[in-house]
Amino acid sequence: MKILLLLAAIAAVSQAQTDCSRGACYPPTGDLLLGRAQQLYASSTCGLAGSEVYCTPYEQRRMKCCPCDSRNPNGQLAHTVQDVLSTSGPDRWWQSVKEVNPVTLQLDLGNLFQLDNLVLSFKGPRPSSFLIERTQDNGRTWQPALYLATDCHKAFPGIPTTTPLTLDQTYCYTLPPTGPNPYQDHKIQFDPLRQYVYVPASTNQKIEDVSAMTGLRVNLMELGDVPRLPGRALSRFYALKEMRVMGSCLCHGHANRCLPEADNNLLTNSIQVNPQCDCQHNTAGVNCERCADLYNDLPWRPAEEGNTHTCKRCECNNHAQRCQFDQAVFEASGRRSGGVCEGCLHHTTGPKCDQCAPGYQPNPRSRMDRPDACIRCICSAEGTVNGGRCDDSTGTCQCKVNVEGPRCERCKRGYYDLSASNPLGCSKCSCSPDGSLSDVCDAMSGQCPCRPHFHGRTCEVCSKGYWKPALTSFCKPCGCDPTRSYSDTCDQVTGQCQCRPGFGGPTCSECPDNTYGDPLTGCRSCRCDAEGTLPGGCDKQTGACLCRPGVRGNRCDSCSRGHCDSFPGCETCPSCFFTLDAQRQNLSAGLERLSPRFPSRPGGAVDPGNFGPRILILENSLNLIQYSISLPPSITTQVDNALLQLDKLRNRVDRVNSDLSPLTTTTGLDSELDRLQALLDSLTLVYKAKKDAKDNSGNPNNTGAFSAIKTAYDESTDAAKKVNASGDVVKESADARGETLDLQNRVQPANTRDLDKLNQSMASRPDLTPVAKQVCGSVRSEPCTPLQCEGGELCPPDGTPPCAKGKKCVGALPLSKRADTDAKDVKERLDKLTGKITEAAEKLQETQDTTNQVRQSAEKLSSKMKQAQDELEDDLRETRDVVQELKDFLSDPSSNLTHIQEVSDWILKAKLPLSLAALKRKLEELKNLAANLPDSTAVLNQAEPQLDKARKLLQEAQDARDTALGVKADVDGLLAGFVSVEGSLSELEDKLQNSMDLIDNVNNSLTKAKEQLIPAEKALDDTSALIKPMNPLLDELKELLQNGRQQAQDAQDNAVKAEDEAAAANKDLLSLEKQLELLKEKAATSEGAGPLGDRLVKLQQDAGALANTTDSMMKALEGKADSLNGLQDEILAKSKQLEGLDAKLKDILGKLQNKAQDLSTCQG
Repeated sequence: MKILLLLAAIAAVSQAQTDCSRGACYPPTGDLLLGRAQQLYASSTCGLAGSEVYCTPYEQRRMKCCPCDSRNPNGQLAHTVQDVLSTSGPDRWWQSVKEVNPVTLQLDLGNLFQLDNLVLSFKGPRPSSFLIERTQDNGRTWQPALYLATDCHKAFPGIPTTTPLTLDQTYCYTLPPTGPNPYQDHKIQFDPLRQYVYVPASTNQKIEDVSAMTGLRVNLMELGDVPRLPGRALSRFYALKEMRVMGSCLCHGHANRCLPEADNNLLTNSIQVNPQCDCQHNTAGVNCERCADLYNDLPWRPAEEGNTHTCKRCECNNHAQRCQFDQAVFEASGRRSGGVCEGCLHHTTGPKCDQCAPGYQPNPRSRMDRPDACIRCICSAEGTVNGGRCDDSTGTCQCKVNVEGPRCERCKRGYYDLSASNPLGCSKCSCSPDGSLSDVCDAMSGQCPCRPHFHGRTCEVCSKGYWKPALTSFCKPCGCDPTRSYSDTCDQVTGQCQCRPGFGGPTCSECPDNTYGDPLTGCRSCRCDAEGTLPGGCDKQTGACLCRPGVRGNRCDSCSRGHCDSFPGCETCPSCFFTLDAQRQNLSAGLERLSPRFPSRPGGAVDPGNFGPRILILENSLNLIQYSISLPPSITTQVDNALLQLDKLRNRVDRVNSDLSPLTTTTGLDSELDRLQALLDSLTLVYKAKKDAKDNSGNPNNTGAFSAIKTAYDESTDAAKKVNASGDVVKESADARGETLDLQNRVQPANTRDLDKLNQSMASRPDLTPVAKQVCGSVRSEPCTPLQCEGGELCPPDGTPPCAKGKKCVGALPLSKRADTDAKDVKERLDKLTGKITEAAEKLQETQDTTNQVRQSAEKLSSKMKQAQDELEDDLRETRDVVQELKDFLSDPSSNLTHIQEVSDWILKAKLPLSLAALKRKLEELKNLAANLPDSTAVLNQAEPQLDKARKLLQEAQDARDTALGVKADVDGLLAGFVSVEGSLSELEDKLQNSMDLIDNVNNSLTKAKEQLIPAEKALDDTSALIKPMNPLLDELKELLQNGRQQAQDAQDNAVKAEDEAAAANKDLLSLEKQLELLKEKAATSEGAGPLGDRLVKLQQDAGALANTTDSMMKALEGKADSLNGLQDEILAKSKQLEGLDAKLKDILGKLQNKAQDLSTCQG
């Protein structure tokens, strides 16, 4: 018996959990009300304000009235809504106020849960109609889940009564009749998934659409009917004996259990169902409603039957801890991959952390999935097109358009200001073509080289004391009078100096504006109209007024011809004025040409005096024609124009006549004119003859000869011109030759003397020995001149050993050789350092892999411990149930004693798979294992800073190597940097060695953790193996108890039947006794009583024997009952010992749980 109790304490029946590896899995259901009593509310509760009396029927035609007083929720008469919980006890229920309609019961869960079944056990009159509602947004909106009524069409008109065919439909369920007693208990069950069984949708979709909820509400709409009894009326109210809200955490098919609250003990937590899912399939969140941080390569989907829709890990090359899903990337990849990595580490970038960040390039000695995948670039970030990145294949820098250099570190010739914001890299020099010596500027500042008297960054400004006249390319001195101006500077555009009072002019050497004369003797004011003169007023010497355009006059006070407006406006006349003026000038010119031909005054042969009358006659004739004939408009216009011209001609003739002086007749003019005419005629004849001769000479036969003669003549003429021109050159050459000979005669003797003196001095100086010491490190002490250098080589010969390291080197050549040697040494050390860095990176990667393995082992162990924990919890719960059933079976007075004997015999005969000592030893081993289980979290937490430090040291080593490479490329600063580089290399090697030591320590720690995790995993496997053989025994015991319970029930039924038969037999026995007494009386008086008396005696004997047999059986049963009672007491005592062992097992289980929690939170 002792072994059996110990076995029952640790054994469990493994209940099959839904396998999450094959498809959707769901947690087991529990009562969502347990632990949430304070989140259940009722709109009406009896007795809150004071005691109330409720009358209900009692037996037949009778009534029972009871008070309700809920002012003390824990009182016997209280009926609060918290009394509907299954843990409240058998005599507790909730009750509403009488005749209140409607009444609402509401459960606020605060999180998303899955409703599997709602059980309502009504006490008292069942409602005639009520409504079940659910909410998914914490009570902001409610959706009907099911209508229930005895008459659906009357209670809920318009609501269908048939089973829904779509998930967005609901229906009304017709309640069954209550029977003759409406106050008897009624149980209503609501399964939201069962009513949608014919809807073609997946289980998960049905759960999310019709079963998910954050709150539940039961609206009791109509009170039930009650019978009428004489006297006081029966009370009508709502009463609920028990309410079970069976469900689980909503996990969208991605979890098979709900996790306990973090701040509650697993074994003492009063909440049966917690909202947090134990998410599988790489999901996360309270309800597994999203993918885990690094598993967003595919869109999140709920699990389905046969398809887990596991979240896929993003490919981030081990450089990121999280990623996000991008729909556009997903579509672009053909719906294969949509993950975009976030927070790329190790100097990587890109949607998959597969590229080196700006300023870094791929490490040719590593892989892209390692921490040292990218090393620092030496390219200038400002001068490259990609922000300092190198070419992935060649490692060269890609310079911007206006940048050059191996590292793209300088501007091209003619450009300046290297900047990262400039897409071309550098800006073009903007040197002034007039003021700059070239178009090349300083690469840093952009300063152009300026010509004399120019300054500024682009050389476009004249220097102080100079100015640049318009349309010129030089700066002209200001020439300001030193005594008559304030300074020697002038305006850069006009050249105007800053004059002192009383002086003016561009250089301040003249009188001020509007004055003239000599400023030393006194300046006089210009006598000009100020509105009509130019700035300055008048000529500085003569005082003549300087009129502005359009103005004339001595004082510039009137408008000139062509300017019609009054002074001082003098605006230009309109265009018609110039047209008429041109016509006037033409007429005047015509008259001037005609006037010499007038032979005489009026009255002569051609009398000009007749022009007036002739013009008048012409005018009259035209007027007569105009007024006598009807002319077309065009002819009329021409006539009008002719008349106008005649008017003008007449007026001009009148003016000419008035202006002509009296003419005197000169004799002999006619003869002179005749002579001139004859001369003209003769000249005309000569001209015609010459012209004819020229025309005749141009025949085709003479054309070629004439052309050859003309060409020869032209060449001869050109040669003559060249000869004449070269005469001056020949003369200049002869003059120059004579001057050169004179100069040679004057200078050559002195040069010869100087050369002789130089040859003599070079024998004694300069001494080249000091220079040789500075150049090649010469050890010579004797002097050495260009003409005399005896006593050995000036510089050490080839093959001379270089100066030793650590000693002072003298001379540029030894220093350069030593620098070259040091450079080679540094290069070798850098190569070795690069190899060590690669080795450290590989070790770091191996450590990272080991860490991942340890983390996976810890996770695997944690998963196993969780599974073992779940199995132990279920086993403990079922074991307690079996023990309780055993207690109830043994303590039930109606139990069959024979079956009790069979159970006892089976317990005594049961053989355990292990001995008690082995079982205790295994329990002690589990306890020690729980105490000594390695804290992998602490190991990994301790390893993480060391790994970070190793990564940091490795990065510092890479940076130092890059710095050394940069120093190597910097030829100018090579010598100065060798000392610091050597120190950096030594420090770098120390840091690298420390990094490798840290990595080794981490590896050792991880190896120990891994070695300690292996026995823990083995111990768990052994525990599972221990439990499995005990399950059949427990099953057999349960079956035996079940059979015993059934037999006890049968025995009870037989006992009741026997009792009824015994009562009937008792009545028959009394009747027989009465008849027997009558027979005895008759026998005493009857003569023929012999046979009958014998029969009575025999009956009496049989009755006595039967009584004795019955008495014996009763005694035997009493003895058996005593032994069974003793056995029952022993079992109860052992049960108490079982409770103690149960507490110890709970303690071990708690420790295992803590270790599992630590392992589940391990981070790599």
